[in-house]
Amino acid sequence: MGEIINHITAFQPVYRILHREDNLDFFRDVFGLKVLCEEGAMVELGGHKAKEVRLQVEESPGFRSVRGLKKHGRTIIKANGVEIEQLLVRQLDKISRVFQAKNGLAFEAISPENGIFLITPDLLTDLSALTEISKSDLALEKTDFVGLSDCEIIAMDLNVVDDEVIKIYENIFGLEKTGGIFTFPVVTLQLKVEESEDLAASTHEVLDLEILVFKIDKNFDLLAFANQFSEKHQTYLDASAKTFSLEVPNHAELWFVK
Repeated sequence: MGEIINHITAFQPVYRILHREDNLDFFRDVFGLKVLCEEGAMVELGGHKAKEVRLQVEESPGFRSVRGLKKHGRTIIKANGVEIEQLLVRQLDKISRVFQAKNGLAFEAISPENGIFLITPDLLTDLSALTEISKSDLALEKTDFVGLSDCEIIAMDLNVVDDEVIKIYENIFGLEKTGGIFTFPVVTLQLKVEESEDLAASTHEVLDLEILVFKIDKNFDLLAFANQFSEKHQTYLDASAKTFSLEVPNHAELWFVK
């Protein structure tokens, strides 16, 4: 199953949200994203020029806030350093922490659902490479700016309830002894075992990470891949064999989409 890693071409997380406009304002204003498509409860967001979907949110009325740690520990976004500066100069009051990165400034902000998002100009998976600085030290000037031209989700920190979740990931992707770190061509996922009340909560119950979408190239045999999993994984394969999903118990859904 390990060969699927080499066929991953893109990655999109999907988060459940409660108040649609509050969350869209957060992603549009603080992170400079553009709403690319709204269909029912689903909203796709990405850059203003590239217009590639980079993340999705699903409005989920009736779902409750997470008690304790979220499964979604942190999402790390890579973008143009000059554009990050323009976000900083406009939204500093909504930003929780500012950092000096290798190639410019980075910052962290908290979403209305208490999700942690960090944006950096570096290809970064190790936060120790960042040096926190005071907001008062910034001296930036506004220039013409409408939002990020593009961005990429380059890493996610995920809190998991036990080692079994990590073992399931290893089985799905054909890897061994990962230590919870999964390095794919387009994203790095770091799974860390933690103790918290809602880490085993259903994705149909709380406002947290819902789905991790892996885009797969058209040459990959998704049908053969899907046939390796039993119904106990709560799998789904569409009739055209272009979308396959499975549920990681006590965690989230993984989708593989051509």
